[in-house]
Amino acid sequence: MLQIRPITQSQYLVQASPWMSLYFTSFTGLSDTATTTQYADGVRQRIYNLRGPKVIKEMTLSTPFDPTKHTDIVDFWTTGNCDFITVSVTPVTCGENPQRLGSRQLLLLDAQLSSLTFGQVDRTSGNPSTLELTLVSDNFRFS
Repeated sequence: MLQIRPITQSQYLVQASPWMSLYFTSFTGLSDTATTTQYADGVRQRIYNLRGPKVIKEMTLSTPFDPTKHTDIVDFWTTGNCDFITVSVTPVTCGENPQRLGSRQLLLLDAQLSSLTFGQVDRTSGNPSTLELTLVSDNFRFS
């Protein structure tokens, strides 16, 4: 009997290529969607569906903001850097020293930053301030 062993959303390590020493705590996930349209043939009372080209929706990476550790990311954005980055989302075991699970990982290839958000302030809150990167990518691999 086939036994499925799902993992939790917290069992992933998320990194981006220029900043491999940093980890992100949140990733919105990959959504690769084909556009669709409908048409009628004019004879039968039937609406038909056509599948069109696919597009990967924008994704967001976030982590609690550290003004010392995250200066490279902010500088990357402020200098208008248009370089491509690679984001890796790797399934791992849980625990203090996570080990890679299986041989596959999600790679977002040739991604580019489309927005940077950081510096939220609420002097009455104990919540961490976050750094959020929104990115676009036209290519991914799960291998």
